[in-house]
Amino acid sequence: MTPGAPMNPRAPMKQWQVGHELPTLIHMPSTVQLFRYSAVTWNPHRIHYEASYAQSEGHRGPLVHSHLRAALALRCVTESVGADYTLIGSKYRVRVPAIPGDELRYGATLAEVADDRLTFDITETLPDGSTGLEGTATVQLRKEH
Repeated sequence: MTPGAPMNPRAPMKQWQVGHELPTLIHMPSTVQLFRYSAVTWNPHRIHYEASYAQSEGHRGPLVHSHLRAALALRCVTESVGADYTLIGSKYRVRVPAIPGDELRYGATLAEVADDRLTFDITETLPDGSTGLEGTATVQLRKEH
């Protein structure tokens, strides 16, 4: 199987191979997106929208929310495996801050195949090549009705 090649979402579980890389998701957050995300999550902390405040705290600019970054990493998995799978678990750790305008690259590599579940190692890579986020995401094949 070619790394980054999309899998047939209904592929039998035995066709999934540990080490398979899902297509990369690239996203560049904007200040408008951070404002909107703050609004819908009821997070009024100004470190996510006020550049001067974020800089006074030692950052390059407003910080991209950790939960938004995790959601993008999970989207890399869920969009690739398709609607026949449902996300049943995830965990992540943000290692390096990201700011609006950073090109964030999300990747996922299949780490485990067990019964009707797939577990992926997920990563976010920042423009300088550093790992901004890492974790795991587990999806389960939906039962046929």
